[in-house]
Amino acid sequence: MLVKATVNHLVDEGQTVTLEAICRISLALDPEGRGVKKSAILENPEAHAYYRQHSTSYLAAKNRKRQATRREKPLKQSALPLRIDPNRDVERVRYRYLQMTKPEIVERLLTVEQAYADLHQQLAHLQFQLFEGEQQREEEQQQARHQSQRKGEHQEA
Repeated sequence: MLVKATVNHLVDEGQTVTLEAICRISLALDPEGRGVKKSAILENPEAHAYYRQHSTSYLAAKNRKRQATRREKPLKQSALPLRIDPNRDVERVRYRYLQMTKPEIVERLLTVEQAYADLHQQLAHLQFQLFEGEQQREEEQQQARHQSQRKGEHQEA
């Protein structure tokens, strides 16, 4: 099988085993000069298994995934800081988000949305309290004016 021969050649030469390398080197090793296509490796279970067994990039990606799943813990809302500095380095934040997994980003988004909704509810409550306070002060001022007018009328009489 051409894939095995190509993978063995790459390993013997100390080169990294990747799908692209197999496709490139197989052209030189194939007596017919046709080589192997990426789709052929991926669709052939035996060829794909042999590639995975020898591919350092495939194994590294697999190990990264394995380590990430070990590190992943259910994120609590309180675990994510919501103190957002308006003068923060946006590029640094963007990079940090790009390093997050999709579930981490979804959790972060849900937390921020919930905090946003809570803040809007607090704002509405405070605005209502402010309005009530202003109305109460106006009523008290009107009552004070009426009382002072009555005192003025009683003193004249």
